[in-house]
Amino acid sequence: MKKFTPPVPALGLPLRSWWFVAASLALFALTLTVGTLAKVYGSPGPDLAWDVDMIRERTTALTVLAMVVNNVLSPAGNVLILLLICLVLLVAFRKPLTALAFASTAAIGWFSSEIGKITVTRLRPPSLITHALIMETGHDSFPSGHTAFAASLVWAAVLVLANSRRQRIVTAIIGAFFVVAVALSRLYLGVHYPTDVLGSLLISTAGIVLWLPLWNRLIEPRLRHTALISKLTSLPQPHRTVNK
Repeated sequence: MKKFTPPVPALGLPLRSWWFVAASLALFALTLTVGTLAKVYGSPGPDLAWDVDMIRERTTALTVLAMVVNNVLSPAGNVLILLLICLVLLVAFRKPLTALAFASTAAIGWFSSEIGKITVTRLRPPSLITHALIMETGHDSFPSGHTAFAASLVWAAVLVLANSRRQRIVTAIIGAFFVVAVALSRLYLGVHYPTDVLGSLLISTAGIVLWLPLWNRLIEPRLRHTALISKLTSLPQPHRTVNK
C-alpha cells in the first residue's frame, strides 16, 4: 500500500491578490519615468551636487567600509549570500519551501534592477567631478544594483522569514538602516546618483510585488504537494493510536 505523504503546510506569505500585479506594473512605470527624467535633468544638477558634497565627508575608515560593501555585495557575492542563506534554511531548519520562497523573492527584486539599467541607460556620474574611488563606467547608472540587492534581501527577510508582526517590525527597522548604509556607500564612492538609489528601492519593490501573487497562487501550491519538498521538510510526526 502506497504511503500517504501529507502536503507541506502553506507559508502564508502576504500579497496574494492579483491586484498587486497591476500595482507592480504601475510602480515599474513610475520608476522608469523617474529614471528617464533624472537622466535628462539630473546631471548636471541636484543629483550631481549630492555626490560632490559627499567628497568632503570621506575618511579612511568610511572608505574602507564603503569598499567592503562594494566587494561583498558584488554580483558573485550576492549569489553566495543567497546560497548560504538557502543552505541554512534547507540543512539546519529543513525548510526547503521557505528557502525557495526567500531566494526567489530576493532574486526577483534584485534582477528587476536590470530592467531599469537596460531601459533608462543612464551614464555614470563623471568620475573627474565626483573623484570616484572605484572605476564604474557605462550607461548602467540607474538604478543601483547594490542597493537593489540590499533592499530585496530586506524585503525577503520581512515577508518570508519573519513570523510575527513584532519580528517584521524589528526586521524592517534593522533592514532600513542596512539599505540606507548601502545606498550612501554608492554615493560616497562617487559611482551613483541619489535618484539611482531611490530607483533601486522602487524597482526592487515593484518586482517583489509582482512576484508574490505568482508564488502564492501558482507556484507554492504545486511545490507543497511534491514528494521531494515533503521529503526534505521537517514535518511533525502524526500521533499513532495503539490498539488494545
